[in-house]
Amino acid sequence: MKSRVKTAVLALCAAALNLVAADFTPADVLVYTRWQHVKNPKTGEVVPKGAFHHQSTEVGAEEIRRYFTANGLSCLVTDQPAVFTSDAFKKVRCIVLACTNHELFENDAQREAFYSFVEKGGGLLAIHSASANERGQDRFRHFLGGSFHHHYADHQSVPFRHADRTHPAIACLPADYVWADDEIYINHPEENVRPLLILDWKDVLEKSRAGDKEGCPKIGGHVLEWCKTYGKGRIYYTALGHNPQDFGKMEFQLHLFKAAKWAMGDLPDVVDAKTAAARVEPTIEGVKCVKDGKTMWQLNLATRESKVFVHPLCLPDGRCITAARPADHPWHLGLWFCWKYINGLNYWEPRNPAAGNLFPDGLTVVRDYAIRPNGAACDVDLKLWYGPRAEPGRVLLDEERRIAFGAPDADGRYAITSTHVFTAREEVTLDCRRPVGYGGFSLRMADLMRGFTATGIGGAPDEKRNVAGPKGMTGITYTDPRTKHGVTVRSLDPIPTERHYSWADHRYTNPVPMYEKPLVLKPGEKLELKYEVTIF
Repeated sequence: MKSRVKTAVLALCAAALNLVAADFTPADVLVYTRWQHVKNPKTGEVVPKGAFHHQSTEVGAEEIRRYFTANGLSCLVTDQPAVFTSDAFKKVRCIVLACTNHELFENDAQREAFYSFVEKGGGLLAIHSASANERGQDRFRHFLGGSFHHHYADHQSVPFRHADRTHPAIACLPADYVWADDEIYINHPEENVRPLLILDWKDVLEKSRAGDKEGCPKIGGHVLEWCKTYGKGRIYYTALGHNPQDFGKMEFQLHLFKAAKWAMGDLPDVVDAKTAAARVEPTIEGVKCVKDGKTMWQLNLATRESKVFVHPLCLPDGRCITAARPADHPWHLGLWFCWKYINGLNYWEPRNPAAGNLFPDGLTVVRDYAIRPNGAACDVDLKLWYGPRAEPGRVLLDEERRIAFGAPDADGRYAITSTHVFTAREEVTLDCRRPVGYGGFSLRMADLMRGFTATGIGGAPDEKRNVAGPKGMTGITYTDPRTKHGVTVRSLDPIPTERHYSWADHRYTNPVPMYEKPLVLKPGEKLELKYEVTIF
């Protein structure tokens, strides 16, 4: 009788587990955050106590989800081990152990599903305290390629000078990059790992104890990152990531993203500096297109000005035509959009640039973005808002922006389309400075453009007056008379008050949407602007 009751109870538990498992949403990446469960050494029971909680676990998981999702990878974030035996797990391509600690699983079925996933070709990215998972289990140590031993009490910087720069997760960071203020983990990697980031003995704050060198005497330092294979799968481990705020740094987000893409098999073991076919890839601040080892364009999202801009923007022959933060006007940002005045407040010029203050009284904020690469083409969706810097949280104007980068053709020509839809939350007046009139979609060009010939579309540019032509002129083309390469900037569906402003001496141009008179938007009213930049 007891046996029947026990069987019935087990069946009910299994059914309940299946119901929970069914709630998981399929995704490309499983971001796993379990940390608080440890095994009782006497009974073998896993109990929810005794493990150190890294605050970076939840914060890091959310930042990973946000960045990975923005770059085209769907994510499922959970601390429930039942996910490993769920139907949703069958869709996963990569597991991220986001500062997990101690016991990962509740039962052997979940454990076997985890190991089998990687062995059959899945990817694993293990972060920081993940090397302390499954403590005392030789199988996990051999699987991961090493295990946590101890760490120093003091934090310190990590120079990337002792790094394997041929790995794509390392190559995406500058050669002189220094990771600041992290907890130094002493892991004991095994012989079959590929060391990627090493902290030299002499770089360590404390004197190295004899035990520190166990497990990596041939390497001559603390191995902070390594990668390896397990069956058909790939594993990447980083000891960085103790501090929750570090996961908000775009360089770390890019680093983890590249590591995950490598673990998924989407990136090679060794970076090839030159690739004939154009491709889109993430950068520390955004995304770029590379062809033949040269950057064609780069969109910068995380900037100190909080303004999105394109720089460099290059001709088919590789010459950069944009100038960003030039000495004469450090608020000029290559190819970018910025209002001049909203309700009389300046969103364009900084308050005090001479003192290094590059922030105007008006605040432009990128609230969210999504990057969707497609080969050498890429669409980027952005959500922004505008409001007074002195009144945090007050939003006057919302914007939804799509920047569509076309793939370069066989001759290296490509086009960029920028669509802006603004919605007023309050009554707003959009205005510019007169009589010259500038503001909005803008292109600040490099000095090499001084030798290019300017031709108007819908009118003749009058650069002597610094106002490019009559009402109705919708664009301007700059052409190199020697190579015939150049750029065209034009408005699509221009509004009636538009003028195309051009500053001859500094090779600056922009179609002004409010030249003759201000634009006034009532609450809820929308304004759409659309522009095209063609590189030929």
